[in-house]
Amino acid sequence: MTVAENVAYGLTVNGMPKKQAAEKAGEGLKMVGLEGFGARLPSELSGGQQQRVAVARAVVLEPEVLLLDEPLSNLDAKLRRHVREEIRKIQQELNLTAVYVTHDQEEAMAVSDRIIVMKNAEIAQEGTPHDLYERPISAFIADFIGDSNLVDCDILSTDEASTEIRLGSKQIHVPIGTSLKGQAQAVLRPHHLRLDVTNRDVPFQGEVTYAAYLGNEIQYTVQGDFGELFVINQAVGQPISVGQTVGIDISIEDLRLVPCDA
Repeated sequence: MTVAENVAYGLTVNGMPKKQAAEKAGEGLKMVGLEGFGARLPSELSGGQQQRVAVARAVVLEPEVLLLDEPLSNLDAKLRRHVREEIRKIQQELNLTAVYVTHDQEEAMAVSDRIIVMKNAEIAQEGTPHDLYERPISAFIADFIGDSNLVDCDILSTDEASTEIRLGSKQIHVPIGTSLKGQAQAVLRPHHLRLDVTNRDVPFQGEVTYAAYLGNEIQYTVQGDFGELFVINQAVGQPISVGQTVGIDISIEDLRLVPCDA
């Protein structure tokens, strides 16, 4: 079968007139960026293009439940973003349930109302993308959903609204309560850390050991008072040199506490 016939196959099997099925197939191919490819054979397409044909063939059926298992894994980054946006748009327009399996955390957060993170065939945490990123319940989730620095700390005291912890050699007041006691880990997101080249009024110190300019941000590795930290800085016009000593300022209100993983 041609690409168009592949996409229209489910429609024609379900009794849709061939002309209408061909029109729907054309719409599906346009959605996945393959407009004009309908007359080709699947063997004439790349692996990524074949994968997009499969997505189109499923979506044109307008199913009540759509299962997508790594549907974009063979696509380049720009096309992956386009197709996932179209899948999300169709899912909302058709009001269908989609179960979307992926190892790409950014992709999961972009398309999901709710995310289930699996670990060793068990549910590690379930919630909205915001819940999993901002309120991880374990070091595994904090490390898996987005970049994070996990730093050992000691919980000194806590109540419903605040917690006193020892981080490195400093005692810090954190404006959140916790049920944790004793040793724990502080979750420090890379963009919640600020590097201060003046070293004034900053509780922690470190040395920049690596810097990578990525256009819209600079990524740093800093060896500091409590180990190696990954830091993302949006101030691309003011780069910090490798080997420079810096102060490390932590956004305390964004700090989260999780138990030490066994």
